[in-house]
Amino acid sequence: MSKRLNVALVGCGWISSAHVNNGLRELVQHGCNDIVYSAVCDVSEEAAKKRAGEIAAIQGCEPRIFTDVETLVHSGVAEAADICLPHFLHHTVAIALLEGGLHVMLEKPLGITIKASRRIIDTVKKQKRVLATGENIRRYLGARACEWALNTKHLIGDISAVHVQVINYSPFDLQNSAFKWRVVKNLVGGGMIMDSGAHFTDMMLYLFGDVDDVFCTMSTHDRRMVNAPIVGNVPADVEDAWHAVIRFKSGLCVTWTYSRAYCGEKRSFGDYHGTEGTMMDAGFPFHCFQGGGQVIFPDGKTLSKDQLQIDYLLSLADGDKQRLFPYGCANGFAIELWDFADAIRNNRKPDIDGEEGLRAKALCEACYESATIGKAVKYDDVLNGRINAYQKPIDDFWKL
Repeated sequence: MSKRLNVALVGCGWISSAHVNNGLRELVQHGCNDIVYSAVCDVSEEAAKKRAGEIAAIQGCEPRIFTDVETLVHSGVAEAADICLPHFLHHTVAIALLEGGLHVMLEKPLGITIKASRRIIDTVKKQKRVLATGENIRRYLGARACEWALNTKHLIGDISAVHVQVINYSPFDLQNSAFKWRVVKNLVGGGMIMDSGAHFTDMMLYLFGDVDDVFCTMSTHDRRMVNAPIVGNVPADVEDAWHAVIRFKSGLCVTWTYSRAYCGEKRSFGDYHGTEGTMMDAGFPFHCFQGGGQVIFPDGKTLSKDQLQIDYLLSLADGDKQRLFPYGCANGFAIELWDFADAIRNNRKPDIDGEEGLRAKALCEACYESATIGKAVKYDDVLNGRINAYQKPIDDFWKL
């Protein structure tokens, strides 16, 4: 058994429930008892107490409760932190924890802008700590199996085109505190391009490699007033509709379309067309292949997602199975937590580190930058900060 790793859960809102009730719970149920949430921290003591109770019921011991990061750092009760906070707090809290000597796993997207993200990464290098991006989607069995089928087995030949679309009418509930900050650009960094879109962009890079350029148009239809934290009563100003064309250095083009503002029948699909067949996403297409994928061949034959996953598992050596699905866990939140802990223990790079998180974020930002200046942008120019028309007002707001 490895030495117990004491982790502080920083932020006890909505996404932290998945980290605890999906991630920690599955690890414990599968026999992993060397990762312990020793502390919880939230400005809302009520929220912290609620999450602490859930943690205690899972791991058998109660975490200490904190309402500010400085006191948590000085307490010495944790050597690592799992940050589950709104985007605008990512860089300030992550840097404070890193400078306090803690290793950090930070929920996606890494920072609110490229500049904020680079400040986090610079602090990691200076403090010689481990930084992991909390990206769960690519770790699911369905996503791993489909990546293997596309890139290792070449099951549908060479990829010719990818079309992903979600169109529906689903305005956010602005009375729900989880959405109040999500519709204000200075708090969230962007709308769904940045939010669920961070999962999508990570998977695009994971599946298809380096991006050449991006062209995007976007619009905001829902401009209701919202009483948001920090900024007060302001109009919603993030995009709620977009169309993007992402061109990879391989020549592959991905089209990515979304709206939550268009009335009518919901349309949702993720189609991956190859020279020898098509793979269709079986789940929410922005969480690419989390629910697996079905293959359709030109002769009409199909390969189910279940058979595809069986074939993939049979292809893995025992060591790879343990690394990719530790203790037999299949939940992405469990796997990311285990990988973070294992990287700390073995002084290695986590599977998805800060640099990978930054690259996924930069693809989101490339969409924003293109839509802002009205023309295609080179991905590398956005990644390296040479184009930042969309991000500059956010950087100025946070004095970055």
